[in-house]
Amino acid sequence: MDPTSQISASSFVLTGDIITLDPGRPRARALRVVDGRIAETGDLDDVLAASPDDSPVIAARGTVVPGFIDSHFYLQRAGIKLADQFPDRDPDADEFQRAMADTALDPDWPDGAPSVAERRDGLRRVQPLLHALGITGIADPWATAEQMSTYQAAHRAGELTMRVTCMPYFEGLRDHLTTPDEVMAAVGGLGVGTGFGDDTLAFGALKVYADGEGRRRQALREEPWPGTDDHGVQAIAMDDLERIAAFCAEHGWALGVHAIGGGAMRLALDAFERVDERTPIADLRFRLIHAYLEPSAETIARAARLGVLVSSQPAIQWKSGRWLVETLGAAAADANPLRGWIDGGVRVALGSDGPYFPFDPLRVMWFTRTRRSRDIAEPLGADQRLSPEEALRGCTIDAAYAAFADRRGALAPGMLADWAEVSVDPLTCEDDALLDASVLRTVVGGRAVFSA
Repeated sequence: MDPTSQISASSFVLTGDIITLDPGRPRARALRVVDGRIAETGDLDDVLAASPDDSPVIAARGTVVPGFIDSHFYLQRAGIKLADQFPDRDPDADEFQRAMADTALDPDWPDGAPSVAERRDGLRRVQPLLHALGITGIADPWATAEQMSTYQAAHRAGELTMRVTCMPYFEGLRDHLTTPDEVMAAVGGLGVGTGFGDDTLAFGALKVYADGEGRRRQALREEPWPGTDDHGVQAIAMDDLERIAAFCAEHGWALGVHAIGGGAMRLALDAFERVDERTPIADLRFRLIHAYLEPSAETIARAARLGVLVSSQPAIQWKSGRWLVETLGAAAADANPLRGWIDGGVRVALGSDGPYFPFDPLRVMWFTRTRRSRDIAEPLGADQRLSPEEALRGCTIDAAYAAFADRRGALAPGMLADWAEVSVDPLTCEDDALLDASVLRTVVGGRAVFSA
């Protein structure tokens, strides 16, 4: 019997080198799965002793790690771009990634807005390519009403193999075509909050914009952009942001604020702080999204004090390293200070901003461990490098925390049986070994969704 087929059994034992990220048992030699959840971890003899005699025993193909979770990935957009670039065939994961890199600036749907059927077809086709990278869950930061209805239809039909966290987004708010009152009325009318859903599809944080894009010099900085008097774009009024934050706190919603520049981070934290005085926000996991252009020590301390997370996309720095240096000079080394955030007590969830930036989690971890950029010889801000464990946590348990997915991100009793089997041990391998590493098998809910 093909051992991959046994991955679909209701109960089986997996044996191998297992990184659990469970503080009580960081590594194990075996784990037992029962009905999509992990029942035991430990030494093989102990796990077998707790298992029925007829339980299949399956050897892992590589080092087992919790399934990767991308905290910022536009899944439906990726599906539509896949269909546009490959209308008649399915590429492999490497070819798909190259195509996404080559077309990152192209329109997502050049032939007009896609139908629900086209979106669902894109979802069916793109999920296996992400599973081939070990990705078992994503948070989609552009969950409009149309996208959420598409996710619901796909879930109802059993088409979602990816665990999806929808971050509701109202497209007209940034362009002042939709008012905060309309947003709050629409969200409030749902009668639910962040975390509502199931293990496959659930609501995440509401998303709003405080500034614009970095490379367009729209990020709101504390100091003017070099050579100008322009600080960047403030995308929302302070009073409006505070009202939305207060609504979220009062109704059980997390709030994610796109805040690239230091000025936008300060604006968001000002609003969060005022709301926190009336309604504590720490348990709601408010977060700053991107947060890579020069956060001050005060900003980091305030975020830690409020329990605010950071959703970071390290590939942005990899892709934009030369631009950062040419634009900001020596200050470019301070961009995306992951070491500073973590040492300051802020929890960091890693993601990609894919499909527009590189989204292979092994490369995302490499970015954070090396601080390398594609067009600069030396690391940019080498003192901000993360340890191997911090990098792995950012792509697993910390990303799960940001998604309110408290049954994911670690391999421990009671957790969902989501994992990736990798050709290297990401905690002990050399940094550059991640570039040549591959995923050999991916499992979601105890069922194999990819096998090399």
